[in-house]
Amino acid sequence: MKAIALLLVVGATACAASQPAATTPAPKNTQPSGDVGATNLQGKDDPKRALSSDECQELGAWIAQVCHDNHTRQARIEGWCGDMVARAGTEAWSTECGKTFKYMDFMCFRTVDTPQSMMTCDRTVDH
Repeated sequence: MKAIALLLVVGATACAASQPAATTPAPKNTQPSGDVGATNLQGKDDPKRALSSDECQELGAWIAQVCHDNHTRQARIEGWCGDMVARAGTEAWSTECGKTFKYMDFMCFRTVDTPQSMMTCDRTVDH
């Protein structure tokens, strides 16, 4: 019986000795410094961010291509295409586009391939 009691005491002492040291918890109201975390890595995909000059040029070229490839005789569509292609071909396009179009608008336009669908995307742009 003494042997069992001795083994229990030795076992309990060994377990107590192997417990991890207490750690001090990190403060809860601190922000990580630098570009850390998934949110920062996705900044370029922020749906409400303004378009860059390169993205504006790409958007203008895409609109022109879709309008050119879809020869339609509907005055409403031809008028919209003519206006957009003319605007996208100006020096002011990048500035105007960067102030008006957001990344979510860009993605709407880039995922469609008909002027009718682009007109739907254009209705959601905050002009």
